[in-house]
Amino acid sequence: MSRPNCLMSVVLIVFMGAFALPTLAQTVAITNAEIHTVSSGVIHGGTIVVRDGRITAVGSNVLVPSGARTIDGTGKVVTPGFMDSSSGLGLRELGRASQDAATSEEDIGASFNPVWAVNPANTFIPVARIRGLTSVVVVPGGDQLFTGQGAVIALYGETLDAMLRSESVAVYTAMGESGSSRAGGSRAANYRRLHDALWDARARTLEHDENDDNEDPFAAGGRSSLTDRELEVVEAVISGQIPIVVTVNRASDLRLALKLKEEFEISLVILGGAEAWRVADELAAANVSVILNVPSNLPTFDGLGASLENAGILERAGVEVLLTGDRGISHSAGLAVANGMTHAGALRAVTLAPATVWGLENEMGSLENGKVADLVVWSGDPFELSTSVEHVFISGQELPDDSRQERLFERYRNLGRYRTIQR
Repeated sequence: MSRPNCLMSVVLIVFMGAFALPTLAQTVAITNAEIHTVSSGVIHGGTIVVRDGRITAVGSNVLVPSGARTIDGTGKVVTPGFMDSSSGLGLRELGRASQDAATSEEDIGASFNPVWAVNPANTFIPVARIRGLTSVVVVPGGDQLFTGQGAVIALYGETLDAMLRSESVAVYTAMGESGSSRAGGSRAANYRRLHDALWDARARTLEHDENDDNEDPFAAGGRSSLTDRELEVVEAVISGQIPIVVTVNRASDLRLALKLKEEFEISLVILGGAEAWRVADELAAANVSVILNVPSNLPTFDGLGASLENAGILERAGVEVLLTGDRGISHSAGLAVANGMTHAGALRAVTLAPATVWGLENEMGSLENGKVADLVVWSGDPFELSTSVEHVFISGQELPDDSRQERLFERYRNLGRYRTIQR
């Protein structure tokens, strides 16, 4: 078996294991709710039934199973759990900037995967859950040509193995200003390095092809600058098993990324994309998805054309938009809607779109029979600041609305009255 196929086999094994859900005895039915399925529209006054970690029924005429625990959803909104497509959640702790998302080891590069440093007991995870976030893509940092791989985790589990949904969903690199700093300060030099690395990986793929036994994969330029471990991972990009995620903002740099996609016939995802709206039609024609942090709209040297209308313009052009957000994914989605994106499009951008791009659409991202029961019950529109989360389910398990912030709030809410009594 070739090395790319070996890598994909490992990913598949982890994927299957992650969705081998524990048996949960309790059946839960949420009734009379406004259910946003994402895949099949909105069901008003609908019922959704969860059993053994999965959705077993959803619709307007669903019977509540005998003995099921019932949650009255009158006046409530039910959506799939949200996914942040670019996160360091689980790698940072309060009061300390952890370096677990990046490594200075030069020979690791593309083979680096920060997910194995995730702390399931991280104090930020419960905070994220009570904001409707149920899964994230943990991404690498650093300043190497390839910074590593991303992984999808659910925000619930006592061990990392229990949280892991997919170990390797993409390989990460950068172009533009961020990329140039990795190649002596020149965008052109960075493009050359990235092009050569992809070329080497393609040559190595041919080396493993039984029909090309006599071809010398490095005859033109000697050995690759990448290590064998890195090449093995980048081969998975060349063979179309996983996408490459490129951090890039300027329109001219985006076109260079599209040039690489066309030449090597690879799956490309853009992260950042401050000026993506300027090349929206080109991105749509090339079937390239874009991950946006909508509040990050301040112009920079690398993105003078940054705009809050970015997401809406991309959506109208037919680009698959995914969202991330430093201030919370709901905040990012709400700003997108306020500046031209449709409500349905924004909801898709934090649910089914990321599940599709990361290869998990058969298991999560929408409210359908048989899918993993990651869902949230909201007091109202999930993109309104006044809306609160009332119930969160991950793999069918309802999780407490408890977090360090909530405990601190309860501890100190009556502090003034306490001091008065002490005096």
